[in-house]
Amino acid sequence: MAQTNITLKNADGVFVPSQPQVPVVKGNTITFSTSDGSQVAIFFSSEAASVLSPTPAVPTVLAAGKKAEFTFTSSEAGAYSAFFERNAASTPAHFPVYKSNNLLLEIDSGGNFGGPSDPLKT
Repeated sequence: MAQTNITLKNADGVFVPSQPQVPVVKGNTITFSTSDGSQVAIFFSSEAASVLSPTPAVPTVLAAGKKAEFTFTSSEAGAYSAFFERNAASTPAHFPVYKSNNLLLEIDSGGNFGGPSDPLKT
């Protein structure tokens, strides 16, 4: 089984994941951490939360310097996404609804999917 480590880089309050998406494969694990040890709130779509074990709280608050690890319980397609916000009060307005076999990692609730190729303020 594969393990994917997602490092969230804090770029002026926007948490940019080290990858824009992760394949959803039963038995594979995904680990989240921040590059600078700062706190981050992870908001999983309801379908994403349903295929992760342990079932994540929504939001999952990743305390400063901590990691969160989950295992995928399915390989079926779904509307899988996760937002990364500075605090737990920044609930996303919407989650993508199209189905795929990837967990899409979003940088903000403005609808911009995350990843190293997304433009950020410099």
